[in-house]
Amino acid sequence: MHELTVVSNIFKIILQTAKNNNLSKISKINIKVGRQRHLAPDLMEFAFNSVSKNTIAAGASLAIERVDIRMRCSSCGLDFVVGDNTYLCISCGSPKLETISGKDLLIESIEGEL
Repeated sequence: MHELTVVSNIFKIILQTAKNNNLSKISKINIKVGRQRHLAPDLMEFAFNSVSKNTIAAGASLAIERVDIRMRCSSCGLDFVVGDNTYLCISCGSPKLETISGKDLLIESIEGEL
């Protein structure tokens, strides 16, 4: 379950950000996760609940927004969303693709109390 490792690393950043902003309680964390990272939101939430126990983030909600995998074809220039993990251009069939989005892992915001 690599979700635990990812969430543990995210959690370190969350705690440091809370400390830097003098937060006494964290109530909500909003993150964006690219589909190409193959992270399961339910496992991420489970991991978050585990690592946040007995911390200022205990009971906080974790909102996860999934980011589609978008590619640009190097052959014809088309931008498109990858469906069903098929990494071929939907217009010309070329495998020469550049990733535009979908590898994202971003803490978008942290909500809490001073």
